[in-house]
Amino acid sequence: MVRFLLIIVFFLAPIELAGAGVEAQNNPVRATQEELAHGARLRDQITELEVREQIIVRREQELSEFEQEVKQELKRLLALQEEIKLTLAELSVIEDQAYRELIRIYSTMRPSKVAELLNEMTDDDALKILRGLKSDLVANILPRLDQDKAVRLSRKLGLL
Repeated sequence: MVRFLLIIVFFLAPIELAGAGVEAQNNPVRATQEELAHGARLRDQITELEVREQIIVRREQELSEFEQEVKQELKRLLALQEEIKLTLAELSVIEDQAYRELIRIYSTMRPSKVAELLNEMTDDDALKILRGLKSDLVANILPRLDQDKAVRLSRKLGLL
């Protein structure tokens, strides 16, 4: 497009047409200083436009490369996320099995021994264990806990 404009400006514009504009004169074209200066400015502008076009093309290439890098990184991160999900699922299964085994162990212990252990635990840990035990066992353990802890855990269990 730029070259087309250049051809029009430099080759067609200075031609003087005779009469109604039907035929060109055979005389050589003479340009004024103003026309020459204008032509030089146009050449400079065209050069500047070509440089800008090269810069734009280079930036588009860089952007395309960056886009490919981002796509690759996203693909890697999605694969990593999937791997983490699988690992978390495996850990959850292991944790669940360990919790069930712990509940089984506490279920076989004497209520007084379980109460001693629960008194040393945080309320959240003790609550988790009590929720896993059968209600008749919990009923035998709660009276053996420290009084304040028994009240707090009873409230959290929804018994009060």
